[in-house]
Amino acid sequence: MSQIDPFVRLVCEGDKTESNYFIGYLRELGLRQPGIAYKPKDNSPCGIAREAKLKYQEALRLKIPRDKIFVAAVFDHDDHAGVSDAFEMLRESPIMVAFSNICFEFWILLHFERATRPFSNCEEVIGFIHKSHDPNYGKSNDHYTRLREKIPTAI
Repeated sequence: MSQIDPFVRLVCEGDKTESNYFIGYLRELGLRQPGIAYKPKDNSPCGIAREAKLKYQEALRLKIPRDKIFVAAVFDHDDHAGVSDAFEMLRESPIMVAFSNICFEFWILLHFERATRPFSNCEEVIGFIHKSHDPNYGKSNDHYTRLREKIPTAI
C-alpha cells in the first residue's frame, strides 16, 4: 500500500503575512502542496470558517483518511464582527483554529520579545515592530525565513 501524503490546508484571513509565514514553515517540513495556505474570497471570520469546512469536506471526498487531514482556520480579532460566530461554526468540527488577538503581527512581535502590553489595533503592533525591532517590516516579507531562528523566543 502506498504512503498517503497529509492533506494540509490553512485558510488564512490575511493576503500575505500569515500565508507566507506558514508556507515557509510547511516547506521546511517537506510539504510543498499547491494552495497549502491561502486567502479565500470571503476572508471574514465566518467566511474563513466556511471555507475551512469546505476544504475538510474536499479531503473526505478525495478519500483522505481523517488522521491525514489537517485543516485550519487562521484569523485575527482585528475588531471583526462574527469572531464568536466563527468559533461556534467550528466548535464541533475537527478543524483547527489559529486565532490571533489582536492580529498575526503580534505573533511576529513575539519573535523579538515577550510582550504583555496591550495594543489598540494592528497598526499599533506594526508601528511598534518598526520602531523597536525591524524598521524593514512589511506584510509581504518572508517572515518565516527571517524569523525561524527566533521561534523559541516566540513560543
